[in-house]
Amino acid sequence: MASSKCPIDNCKRNSDTFCDHCQGYICTKHYIEHIKAENVKLTFVSDELDSIANSLNEFSMTDFTFEQIEQWREKSHRRIDEIFIEKTQQMKAHIGQKIINQIKELRELSLQVKELMDEGDASFKQIEHIKRSIDEHRQQCEQLKSFDFFQVNVNAINLEITFLDQKLFIGNGTTNLDINLQSNTRWISTADFHRCCANLSPTITIIQSQDNGYLFGGYTSMSWAPLKNYINDPNHPFLFTLTNPHGIPPTKYFNKMSTYAIYTHKSYGPTFGAGHDIYICNNSNINKNSSINFPHSYFDTTNQGSNTFTGNKAFRTRDIEVYQLVQM
Repeated sequence: MASSKCPIDNCKRNSDTFCDHCQGYICTKHYIEHIKAENVKLTFVSDELDSIANSLNEFSMTDFTFEQIEQWREKSHRRIDEIFIEKTQQMKAHIGQKIINQIKELRELSLQVKELMDEGDASFKQIEHIKRSIDEHRQQCEQLKSFDFFQVNVNAINLEITFLDQKLFIGNGTTNLDINLQSNTRWISTADFHRCCANLSPTITIIQSQDNGYLFGGYTSMSWAPLKNYINDPNHPFLFTLTNPHGIPPTKYFNKMSTYAIYTHKSYGPTFGAGHDIYICNNSNINKNSSINFPHSYFDTTNQGSNTFTGNKAFRTRDIEVYQLVQM
């Protein structure tokens, strides 16, 4: 059977080589020419790869990522300034009220002394009572002037920064939620908790124990409205430990019974699980009625049970903060 002729430019050579470019048989001469032409294109491909590599080398993260971090830094600094102003105003008001009360009591005592002097028949007991009152006021005045009479709690700010840097700001790769620092509230009484947090969701609650300052808490997507009931949370609630007596690294403990994610009651602070895995009582900084009954409704993946978070089942709190997470 005779070979067909090469179809390129009326070539008279036989078509004996299949060309991938032409998708057909052509002569050897034209096949070699096509191969050389395609190889020339590799130069342009190489140049394009170099251009992409150079663009990556010249890429500056400050154009995007670091700009976001800078915005976060500025926002955090503004919040710290706000806290400073707030604390300063509170302290001035507190000190001012103490002084006003002392002056008021001294004036009342001065009136009593004047009345006794006018009457001129003060008894020994009345005079001794006046002397004791004067001594008490003198001591109170000295206490007011002492440098350590007014204590300022700065641990709360350290707690904020530590937790946000490690867990929330960096993120865990599964959420686009960010922190709304304006929704941050601090409280000790359950009344304050519900007043400030009843309508917030989703939230992260951060608890710091009185002893050793261990950090732990929980996340829920549901609100803390005091319904006196267990609340179903189908959106993966969890407990967590950040620091603890066992050296466990920051760890999440996910819920195994969504119908018992949290418990809301006007007399309770934030309470997680049916057990309750974590329960915060009223005035939790001055008593040990807060308790841990973990694990009940949450999985224990580190096998420390009720000792996981503080080393004890009962504990006092040093600080509690609730953050609302907002979609960005």
